Amino acid sequence: MTVTLQIERQADSLRFTGTLNRDTLMLYSPFALLNAGSGALQFDLAALENIDTAGLAWLLQQLAAAKQQGLTIALCNVPKQLLSLADVTAVRPLLPISD
Repeated sequence: MTVTLQIERQADSLRFTGTLNRDTLMLYSPFALLNAGSGALQFDLAALENIDTAGLAWLLQQLAAAKQQGLTIALCNVPKQLLSLADVTAVRPLLPISD
């Protein structure tokens, strides 16, 4: 079984599909898709099938990088697995979750 991650830009949104973990996050390091953004950007996580702690750490790193670039990020359609990881690691308050 091949583990994949795809991130596609759709207007002011980035759609994450597949698995965000230690095996796939290097496909998007450095995360050049942030460079093309300005203002507000939404991370649509509806199609994210799996995430581990490395994926959560990567996501937090991208949020920090976006803030340095003056971007406002909102996470939408956040999977329960990500919320559980964020709760266990006490970083949920750092996630800009939008309903």
